[in-house]
Amino acid sequence: MIYLQKRICLSCRKFRLEDPNSGVCRVDKTVEHYPMKTTEDSCEKWVDGGHQYHIRCGWIKKTLAKEKESVE
Repeated sequence: MIYLQKRICLSCRKFRLEDPNSGVCRVDKTVEHYPMKTTEDSCEKWVDGGHQYHIRCGWIKKTLAKEKESVE
């Protein structure tokens, strides 16, 4: 079985998470402030981030669990 990666920001090598729902796109290094993107956004400059997608998903789950614990 071949697994095809979704071409979304969350699985892009140039994406850096800021919080569980969004992050910054670092494709253009010449700008002073990187543009904000949601994890579900996509663009034509997408680059496969490999295993980073699974690491980011784990970080999001852990962060949301911590937030839920602190509310209770």
